[in-house]
Amino acid sequence: MMSRNIGKILLAGLALLALAGPANATIVLTPGGPGVIAGTGLDSANCEPGCVETIFDTSGLSLLYKSDAGGGLTGSDTGPYAGSYTTWFFNDIGDAADALIWFNGGSTIDCPSCYLAIKDGNHAPSYYFYDLGAWNGTESISLEDFWPGGGAISHISIWGVTTPTQVPEPSALTLMGLALLSMGLLGRRRRT
Repeated sequence: MMSRNIGKILLAGLALLALAGPANATIVLTPGGPGVIAGTGLDSANCEPGCVETIFDTSGLSLLYKSDAGGGLTGSDTGPYAGSYTTWFFNDIGDAADALIWFNGGSTIDCPSCYLAIKDGNHAPSYYFYDLGAWNGTESISLEDFWPGGGAISHISIWGVTTPTQVPEPSALTLMGLALLSMGLLGRRRRT
């Protein structure tokens, strides 16, 4: 009797884990934080990917994801991973100093050489750059205090060379949990 209860508890725990889905940690990036490279000396024109390749001494980068702040809460997303990520722009929508890049599910950006460019329209520095080599593609990226009170994030873009990595979506994990629970219940009926 005791072993059946333990089995039920284990199956219920597995089902709950499957329903919960993957955790989504957050990386916080600021203009004065570690790893930032300010794009001083660059004019206000878009220079990507050339300036990213020059700053990080690399070549052959492709646009993986871009979100333009267009005056709304969410940006206008483009690039091969546009369906996997959403960017929200915060503070005054017309003068967004903060943003959050969120993984929605599907294919992840997974590369050891990925770079984030944060662009302002008309202020110095006109860009901030980050090496995203340690980012796992599912962690949220919180951008905080960029050009507050005098500028705005015009767009963010992620550059690199990558191959898509599929992450199980919560619905697939739910089905797996229900299958395990069903198998446990069927096994219990066969024993009685």
